[in-house]
Amino acid sequence: MRRFSSSVLAALGLAIGAQSMAAAQTTSPTGETVWDLRQCIDYAVKNNLQLRQAGLGVEQAAVDVQQARANQLPSLNAGGSHGFNNGFFLDPVRNQIQNTQIWAGNVSLQSSVTVFNGLQVQNTIKRNKLDYEASQYDKEKAENDIKLNVVTAYMQILLNQELLRTAQERQNLSRIQLERTQKLFNAGSVPESNVLELNAQLASDELNSITAQNNIELAELRLIQLMNLENTDQRNFAIVAPEIEAPDQSVIGFEAQDVYERAEDVMPEIKRAQLRVQSAAKTIDIARGGYYPSLNLVGSISTRYSSGSNRFLVGQPVAVRRQIGFVDGTNQPVFAETFVTETTPRDYPYFNQLNDNIGQYIGVSLNIPILNGFRVRNNVQLSRIGLRNAELNTAIAKNDLRLIIAQSYTDAIAAQKRYVAAKSQLEAIEQTYRNAEIRLDNGLINNVDFNVVRNNLVKAQSDIIQAKYEFVFKVKILEFYQGKTLSL
Repeated sequence: MRRFSSSVLAALGLAIGAQSMAAAQTTSPTGETVWDLRQCIDYAVKNNLQLRQAGLGVEQAAVDVQQARANQLPSLNAGGSHGFNNGFFLDPVRNQIQNTQIWAGNVSLQSSVTVFNGLQVQNTIKRNKLDYEASQYDKEKAENDIKLNVVTAYMQILLNQELLRTAQERQNLSRIQLERTQKLFNAGSVPESNVLELNAQLASDELNSITAQNNIELAELRLIQLMNLENTDQRNFAIVAPEIEAPDQSVIGFEAQDVYERAEDVMPEIKRAQLRVQSAAKTIDIARGGYYPSLNLVGSISTRYSSGSNRFLVGQPVAVRRQIGFVDGTNQPVFAETFVTETTPRDYPYFNQLNDNIGQYIGVSLNIPILNGFRVRNNVQLSRIGLRNAELNTAIAKNDLRLIIAQSYTDAIAAQKRYVAAKSQLEAIEQTYRNAEIRLDNGLINNVDFNVVRNNLVKAQSDIIQAKYEFVFKVKILEFYQGKTLSL
């Protein structure tokens, strides 16, 4: 029996999860914790590690939007220094070359705000908003994937449980057949080879039952991992098994194109791809902004300190008589009276210097791009390539969606026809099998011929189970892509 695709199993699982089932997880009489599909999905959405990681992408995109908006605000930075100089240096306060030991320092505050830069800041805000919306659809897509994976594991458990029941029924039939044949052999009616062949058949049926049970446990383990159930004993884990009705013979009431047109409006992968196209277009606008001049308004305030600077106490002017020369042609000196002001050096405290040496600046800064290694032009070209790539990704996403829907629609119709044929085939083979049992009991056919009939019955049972599941799976996939409320 071939394996079902995950998308097929997922669709039926979503349908089952939509119907009314047992409310809240329960505990069975044997002590098992019983989960229905809705609870499994809800728990996985809250606790799955991959989905938590996808949520971080949304948070990161939100921070990018905040940063883009904050880039409109002025920048403000403060700085300062204080150090020791020994030997020749330029005194930063008196602007004199000195050869001494001195302590010097400065304190400054600078601010800048972008007035215009080719609208790069504004376009970056718009692009980051689009990326944020796209990241939300990324998370929604990841959430859908987790749900589908949970449903796949859930439905694989149900499928394997049904296969196990079928295998156990065959095993019981083989055991009953062996007991009858053993009695006939003891009475001398059949040869011992019939008993040996049925023993081998019973052992084969037991192996099939063990394999089916093992497949159930593996599917349960997969479901437990997807739900991130910690410290859970698999032996105490069980799921609700709802009734899955056989497909009716009514015609599917919609066309594949109608499903696709609806899915194109609701599926997150399509919306995400469309937002990526818009984001790529904004990236081109950002790159083009590099062609324009940028204008910034700048300002600063600073002050300085030097331990070599002194503050002087100025005294009263004093008249001083000094010789300034001689009378022409004689040795008679000439005197003049000048006024001299005496100054007395005093300490110049640190904070007093900072207060007295304050300097302020305000201005504009203009940057005109002329030639920068064709960096702007190449960035624009790369951005255009990114836009074309985003458009191709959108087309690919739509094609993939159209293919899935068309294939599901075709498979649903084929599965419905196959179920009708398999049902008729099973009825005929069951009658043949009952006749073969009677003939085997009466010694009219040997075990080899009986096993041929028996294997045909096994195949017919598998075919009808597969056709039933596949029809329901495919129909629910189509309903899922239409955004309908799914139920059985």
